[in-house]
Amino acid sequence: MASIDRYAEAGAGARGDTRANLGWLTEAATWFAVAVAGMLVVFIGLGVDAWRHNNGAEEESLLSLGNPGHLVAGIGLAVTSAAVLAGFSIAALKGARTVEAAIRRAVPVTAAWVVLVTVAIASVTYIGATGVTVGHSSHDDTNVVADDHSGDDASGDAGVAAALQDEGIIDAKEDPSSVEGALTQGSNGEANGGEHDHGAQPTFTQMETMTDDELLPLFPAGTVTKADLPLMREQIKQARAVAEQLDTPEKAAAAGYVNTTSDVPFMGQHYLNFEYVRDGEFDPTKPEGLLFSKIDSGPEKLVGVWFLQIPGIGGVTREAEPVGFASNLDLWHAHTGLCLVGFSGASEGETEESCVAKGGRFTADLRWMMHVWVTPETSENPDGVFAYLNNDLFEKQQAAKKATDAPSGVTQ
Repeated sequence: MASIDRYAEAGAGARGDTRANLGWLTEAATWFAVAVAGMLVVFIGLGVDAWRHNNGAEEESLLSLGNPGHLVAGIGLAVTSAAVLAGFSIAALKGARTVEAAIRRAVPVTAAWVVLVTVAIASVTYIGATGVTVGHSSHDDTNVVADDHSGDDASGDAGVAAALQDEGIIDAKEDPSSVEGALTQGSNGEANGGEHDHGAQPTFTQMETMTDDELLPLFPAGTVTKADLPLMREQIKQARAVAEQLDTPEKAAAAGYVNTTSDVPFMGQHYLNFEYVRDGEFDPTKPEGLLFSKIDSGPEKLVGVWFLQIPGIGGVTREAEPVGFASNLDLWHAHTGLCLVGFSGASEGETEESCVAKGGRFTADLRWMMHVWVTPETSENPDGVFAYLNNDLFEKQQAAKKATDAPSGVTQ
């Protein structure tokens, strides 16, 4: 009997030790400590993701499990959420001496778990359904293309023309041989011998600060008269007012503008407002497009506005430039036989067959387009207020890229 009693006592002691060893699981502080560890894992994952994108990783889904940074951050977030609720549950239920008290305390705990699970499922479902992406494109701005209206899809199925085709605004299938005037890259070709713009001209700052008599000698010959200046000044100020109101991508999106290209050298990202495109009207207060670009260590800046008039809408034709700003200083440009091959560039005078052979997206005729440099970032663009390209912007784009690509701790 004595030996049996000793065995029983030993068994009871072992069970007590087990309970003591697992007792920490019933302490709220334990789970809150786990939550802190989970948050540490989240930040490690975000750091890994940031490092990848700063070292050439392309744009990807927010739920991309192939990105170790996303996976680690997701695990950390799940651990943190579960641990916080576990600690809350233990703290709420501990000390309940009756069934009724336990039920009362269990109600908010259960509600918290239900809310967490519901929000998590809804968020994951929304992200998956909308295809939210993060990161940046693989486009290298050192590969200079005069007017690469390409988007973020490596297959070339992107850009201004692609967006307009998808919206049913322009037809992608017309043979470019039926369009008169084979154009050089970005020029209007027909009326001005292939020129991109009229040459040296005043900047927005000069237009705003100089007198008529001081300005007139600065315009290319035959483009502006003294009678043109009052209305032209007013129209340019109206375009500037829009630029001041829509100076961030977020404000542009809220106003109905959608990005259609990468950060194109000399121009920036081409945002479009399809409502304004469809109305077929030239209105300086309603530019069809906005131009954003990465020009410093901060977020993208608004660097210009642009206008787009599509033949067949509002009386616009292929044969004549649309009515635009007062005077003959503004010059609309066009693209015919346009072929976009992802981020590798754009070419004109192509057939659909030659473009497809390159793996590109073909557009028979895209016109009429005009850039206007009226933002605070480009007010003093030396190329002029209606210049086709903006060399000063390109220098800023290159400087921003070099600063981004520089190793940590290295100054430019």
